[in-house]
Parts: sequence; C-alpha cells; structure tokens
Amino acid sequence: MANDSIIIKKKKVSGHGGHHGGSWKVAYADFVTAMMAFFMVMWIMGLSDDTKASISGYFNDPNGFMKNPPRSKNVITAINGVNKAKASSNQTSSKDGLGDYQGLSVSTAQEGQLIQKEITKQIIGIPDLKKMLDHIEVSVGQDGIRIELLEDKGSVFFQSGQSVVSPTGRLILKKLSPVLVGTERFIKVEGHTDAQPYAGKVMTNWELSGQRAMAVRQILALTGVPTDRFKGVVGLADTALKIPGKPLSPKNRRVTLLLPWEKATKLNRTQEANRAIKANIAPEAVDKVPSVKPDLHSHD
Repeated sequence: MANDSIIIKKKKVSGHGGHHGGSWKVAYADFVTAMMAFFMVMWIMGLSDDTKASISGYFNDPNGFMKNPPRSKNVITAINGVNKAKASSNQTSSKDGLGDYQGLSVSTAQEGQLIQKEITKQIIGIPDLKKMLDHIEVSVGQDGIRIELLEDKGSVFFQSGQSVVSPTGRLILKKLSPVLVGTERFIKVEGHTDAQPYAGKVMTNWELSGQRAMAVRQILALTGVPTDRFKGVVGLADTALKIPGKPLSPKNRRVTLLLPWEKATKLNRTQEANRAIKANIAPEAVDKVPSVKPDLHSHD
C-alpha cells in the first residue's frame, strides 16, 4: 500500500455555451452602436439648416467657429417690448438675453447677432442711412458685446480732426439708443484714433479720442439712455488699433460701445418713469448736441 501512487484524473466538461463563448456581447454592442447612429441621423435630419451649418462649421474649424460664430436667422423683431418675437425651440437656454427677452431662449453668443439684426432693422428703413450699415460692426468677445462705429477715408461720424458728431452720426446714435436700452446692459464708451499724429502741439490723439467718446455719450444720454447705464468714457488714442498691421487705416478711427456681460441693475419704477419722460423729450433735444462741447481740451 505504501508503494501505491496517487492518480489524478482530469475530466473535460463540455457545455452548450462552450462553442460561441462571449460572442453575443460583441453582437449586442454592435446593435447598440447601430441604434445610437440611427437616432443621431434622425435627430440631425430634424434640425434646421442654420443649426446643421453651425454643427458642420464647428467640427470643420473649432477655433475659427468660436471666433466668428455664424449669424442666426432667429431674430427678435423688437427689443423694447413693442413686438415680442417667438424664440426658436432649438436655441440654447440662457438668462443673459436681450432686455425684455430675458425669459426667452437666447444665448449670450446669439445676443450679439440679435443686436446686429435690430440695428439693421432700425437703420434700413431710412434710405439715406443704408450705406451707414457698413460702418457699424457688432462682435462678441470675452469682455462683452462691442458695437463699433467705424470711420472711412472721408467723414462719417466726425469731421477729420474734430469731435463734433455729424448730422448723420447723430441720427444713427438716435436709432441705436432704444437698442442699447433694450439690452439692459451697462455701456462703456471708448474713443480710438489711428496712428497719425494730431496736427497740433496742445491737442493730441488722446484728447481727440476722449472728446469723441464724450460727444457720443452725450447724444446717447439725450436720446433715452439712462445716465446710470454708463460705466465709463475713455479715450484710448492709437493704443488699441483695430488693424494693427495697418496703423494708418481709417478703420482704426472709431468709437466703440462696449456692453459688458454684467447686466445692469433693474431700475425702480420712479427711475423708469423718469427715463420714459426723458426718452420723449430727447428727440427734440438731440439737434442741439453740436453746441454742447465736451469738458476736455479744446482745439487750437
């Protein structure tokens, strides 16, 4: 018995599942992937043409898309509460909407587009002002929405070397006032010049840009923009060129209305009543603006 060896027997067990193992998992994964792709296709087919173009633009060039977002066709027809438009159901929800439209589905990226559309609507109805649309640019940046009033080789908003707003410029600002009020945002007015030195010893581009910014603020205040909405008026001379590669370009001569992302504090009823009274008086007062000189250095 002591010499008996221990024998170990291994028994093979074959079952029905041994033939295909875990292949069912692969088949199930393929099925789920196919269903997901199917529903994605169905979802994309139901989108509007603008949304499809936006999605395509983002994946083709993400960086360029974020710098230059496409213009939307979903337009609010009036900002001041005259005619509230229907917001499209596929717009991104946000509380940073346009004034009275805060509850609608308007995103901050779309707000600049809506402002551009509203400005166009205000101006395009006046034949003599249609050409001015080329001198008004709206852009969206990290610091807020910028409305730029661009000069040209000739006189647009200001005479060369002067800070008095032209009659056409006053009319443009009068049309911009209700748009600015409707955004319920603060306003910073920035004056800019090109790199051409001012032809004078006392007067420089600093004074000129500051006076132009102040003149624009005065007209906006006279045409209905509440005084407490202005958060700053500054002249930057040629320190922030629009086209750095062309320092003498006339487009560098501009006044910028910056609307920071910070929303203005809601006015109380008394302030709103006073604002309404001023808005009714302002159109008659705006024609007197050229005689109101900014409290800065005067020309030689």
